[in-house]
Amino acid sequence: MCYQYWKNHFEANRFHFDDIDWNMQDGLLESEKKLITGSLQQFQKGEHSEGKHLFAFAKTMGNMVYTDSIKLFICEEQKHAIVLGRFMERENIARISKHWLDNIFRWLRKLAGLENTLIVLLTAEIISKIFYKALASATMSELLKKICKQVLDDEDQHIAFQCYTLSILYSRKGRIRKFLSRAWNQVLMVGTIFIVWTQHYRVLKAGGYSFTSFMLETLLVFVEADKQIKQPVKLQMA
Repeated sequence: MCYQYWKNHFEANRFHFDDIDWNMQDGLLESEKKLITGSLQQFQKGEHSEGKHLFAFAKTMGNMVYTDSIKLFICEEQKHAIVLGRFMERENIARISKHWLDNIFRWLRKLAGLENTLIVLLTAEIISKIFYKALASATMSELLKKICKQVLDDEDQHIAFQCYTLSILYSRKGRIRKFLSRAWNQVLMVGTIFIVWTQHYRVLKAGGYSFTSFMLETLLVFVEADKQIKQPVKLQMA
């Protein structure tokens, strides 16, 4: 695997939502709309970012193919926001311009360099995997289920993409810096689990999750990602 692989993947995936039938006659029930509106607004807002700081940090890798891959990744995240926004417009759900949780994540991403930004992104993507699974099960809308399925497929690749770069950065650290990096990753993940549950427990419960199952499934994805990050860089091609 190398960055050319990721560039090729994102280029090939640019039309991943083109098969969605926006004329499907399966609008949300009022009870479903009431249930998911707040959560959908927050996640749609979270998916939308210009990615200026990420792109600037990506340049520090000194790899033009990686920079191109990041540019395509940002476009893919923005496409998620566009598609979710279109679904919201279809259901007469207003978009929001800001939310305190999104503001915190954006602030955390800007605190330091590339590694910190990717750790924060990875945390959000792991959470998204569980949230969109729950969202797909929380209503009867086939259109929403189809959107969620594609977002989930994309998130799997996004997690692998971030882990690939984090593994390269991790391999360059000494023992103490590796410990501190992993400790920050773990603290951020656990803290995010609790915050997201308090904000979105209604959708998560409707999707079949208790707090315990939500936490355990999220941590399982996190542990698998952590294994990828610790994978010896000699097994990969930067």
